Amino acid sequence: MHNGNFGTATSRIELSVRICNLLFQDIVAKMLSFSQQRPRAVCILSGSGTVSYVTLRQPASSTPTVTYEGQFEILCLSGSYLLAEDGGPRSRTGGISASLSTPDGHVIGGGVATLIASSLVQLVVCSFVYGGSKTKNKQLASPKAEEAVPQRCSDSTMPTTAPSTQHFIPPSMSAWPGSRPVGLRNPHADIDLMRG
Repeated sequence: MHNGNFGTATSRIELSVRICNLLFQDIVAKMLSFSQQRPRAVCILSGSGTVSYVTLRQPASSTPTVTYEGQFEILCLSGSYLLAEDGGPRSRTGGISASLSTPDGHVIGGGVATLIASSLVQLVVCSFVYGGSKTKNKQLASPKAEEAVPQRCSDSTMPTTAPSTQHFIPPSMSAWPGSRPVGLRNPHADIDLMRG
C-alpha cells in the first residue's frame, strides 16, 4: 500500500489492512473493542458469512431497537469508528450498518446494535491515523513493509467479550422463521425478493 495525502499537504495516512475471522461473537462489540486498543480510526470495508442474532437500531420509531433470531446471510457489512475530537483515547464515534438476507428471501438491515456470528464471519478492516485536531500538522512515519500486506486479527488484538445483554426482544416479536406480524412490517424497510 502507499501513503496518500489527506487534509493538508503535510498530513499523511498510515494505513493498515487486517482480515478478521470471528465465530460465535458479537461483531459490533469486537470492532468497538478493536478500535479502542489504539489511537487509530477503524473502517470495516466488507464482511461475509452468516449471523444468527441481530439487533437493529430504529431511532425514528417508538421501539428503539428490533431483534431478529435465525440464520441471516450477510449481503453488505460496513462501518467505521473514529476518534472523538472531545473525548479521551478510548472515546469513539461511528457504528456499523448491515444488509442481511433472510431464509425466505427478505432483506433486512440498517444500523446495527448487536450482530452475533453463527458461522465463520470474515471482515476486511483497515485502521489508520487520520488528520484529527491532535495529528493535523504532524508528519507521520511511513508504514512498515509488513503493514502493506493484509494481517490477520488474532485473539491478542481482538479480546473476547460476551454478547451484550442490554438489548431485549419485544414480546410482539417472534424468533425467525416465524416472521413478524403483518401489522409491524414497514414496506420501506424490507424487500421481498420472492415476488419478482
